[in-house]
Amino acid sequence: MVTPEGTDGAVLYRDLRHPYVRIVESAGSCLVDSAGKRYIDAVGGAAVNIIGHGVPEITAELARHAASTSFVYSAVLTNPWQEELATKLASITPVDGGKVFFTSGGSEANESAVKLVRQYHLDRGAATKWKIISRVAGYHGNTLAMLGLSGRPTWASRYSPYIASNPRVAASYCYRCPFNSEFPGCGIQCAEDLERVILQEGPETVAGFLVEPVSGTSLAGAVPVPGYYERIQEICRKYDVLLIADEVLTGYGRTGKPFAIQHWDVRPDILTVGKGLGSGYAPIAACVASDRVVDTIRNGTGQFVHGFTYGGMPMACAVGVQVFDYIQQHALFDRAAERGDLLRHRLDALAARERRIGDVRGLGLLQGVEIVRDPITRAPFAPHLNVSKRIVEEAERRGVLLREGTPGPNAGKDGDQIQISPPFVITPEEIDEVVRVLGQSIEAVLGKEQAA
Repeated sequence: MVTPEGTDGAVLYRDLRHPYVRIVESAGSCLVDSAGKRYIDAVGGAAVNIIGHGVPEITAELARHAASTSFVYSAVLTNPWQEELATKLASITPVDGGKVFFTSGGSEANESAVKLVRQYHLDRGAATKWKIISRVAGYHGNTLAMLGLSGRPTWASRYSPYIASNPRVAASYCYRCPFNSEFPGCGIQCAEDLERVILQEGPETVAGFLVEPVSGTSLAGAVPVPGYYERIQEICRKYDVLLIADEVLTGYGRTGKPFAIQHWDVRPDILTVGKGLGSGYAPIAACVASDRVVDTIRNGTGQFVHGFTYGGMPMACAVGVQVFDYIQQHALFDRAAERGDLLRHRLDALAARERRIGDVRGLGLLQGVEIVRDPITRAPFAPHLNVSKRIVEEAERRGVLLREGTPGPNAGKDGDQIQISPPFVITPEEIDEVVRVLGQSIEAVLGKEQAA
């Protein structure tokens, strides 16, 4: 299954005991390893690749641009590729006005958003407003600041001496409602929890609310109920709290619309985007701020005291322009919605046959499957069994790359989740293969488990 040479060199891998597969080729929705084995990339790497691997228009632009202008330091200079991509990106975001600050990755984009929130409140004379509220089981990045705002304890706990404590509200997770309620009789308590925490912390101290419109890996595609975000927006406006939509994973068409927050009648003050912005061809992400935020800073100190070396670099932005144009030319946002409907139909059919699938959820080509020991009580498998990890490993052996949820709101004790987030160019035949292998992998892992 694996090639040992990948772990024998000088690379410090995340898992020092895992023999990594060495990928040497890619095209469309597929990767090929050094032994010639083909894999369907049913997670787009990490929900990164959206236009497919090996697109000639993009690789040609990389080569052309490398011979032109590869780097310009955006703190003191600008470049036409940054300006063009900013205009294109702002044109499709649900942010009023929309001014774009480029970074190299999603963690940086979210860090930029938090600093913008603070700068905004300082420049409007509200220096006591500094706290950022996020959600249990949210994930916003791997820097120390973003780990502090993420509800992913298994990633953050060992670094706790360095991480600031931040207030959190309940996740919108209907399958395991934290309030033991059901919609619509619940009164959308998960949204009302935001007002409770704002009042508990003191409205004069709360600056922003950071949220993934649809849950990413931590809750594998959990979608809030109707009215959730409309109520969230009302609460934010009531208490002068900026609404930050973390669309690093969910944005750029992943859910079937340009941005996931557009499934609701909501306009965030700040939006972050990454992953699909460069579709894996260049490391690029961005923070998009509304005129309300930018004008306040412009009329205040006039300075956003922040920056990263590679933010807005010409080569990454030129690739971003090509990715944007390719998406528009091939109507890939619509394709994500269409193929997402097909994937959901196939997963629902699998769930009807496979009793250990407790829940199927998601939007577009961000779908999640929750595996349970008992579908009636929704009782999960014991965490030490590593069920989702073993299913993902079995699927890899069968030539399909999936991603395990890491982890649920109670440090992974609430169930095993599997994320499916392929490139938008995945074919119907490949979708059928992905779902078939998922079913086979569940049976291979849990059939043995039940017989033991």
